[in-house]
Amino acid sequence: MKQVIKDSLIVCIWIGIGTLTLWGMDWFGLIASTSNVSNNSSLQVDFPAVYKIWKSGDAIFVDTRSASNFRKGHIPGAVNIPLNRVKHQLKVLPTNKETLLITYCGNIECPNAHQLMNVLLGYGYQNVKFFPRGVRGWQALGHALETK
Repeated sequence: MKQVIKDSLIVCIWIGIGTLTLWGMDWFGLIASTSNVSNNSSLQVDFPAVYKIWKSGDAIFVDTRSASNFRKGHIPGAVNIPLNRVKHQLKVLPTNKETLLITYCGNIECPNAHQLMNVLLGYGYQNVKFFPRGVRGWQALGHALETK
């Protein structure tokens, strides 16, 4: 009986390791160079360019996470438009549809930034990109978050 329990535990450990490998252990987005959501580099912006854009104030950063996660910490100056609240939150975006918008989520594994980018393009915004590394990547590279 002890041997069966021991063997079962070993199998469970290997399944767990395999699962983490498949899901990706790069939660901060520091190892992977691109998001697993899209390979179209013209639609994404990453370090160091995203920081330069943020620093210059040439874009509006759009956080796709829930309002509670947004309040816990977001890229400074960002607005919050959760993916499931787009219609109700469009009023926080400028009326000029050529304004650069950069969507982001929690980390490189989250598809919401890419999805919101496509939704905003569908609403007529012409200059929308996504930041695949999101809040965790921003923070991991030493940039502060803002809380509300």
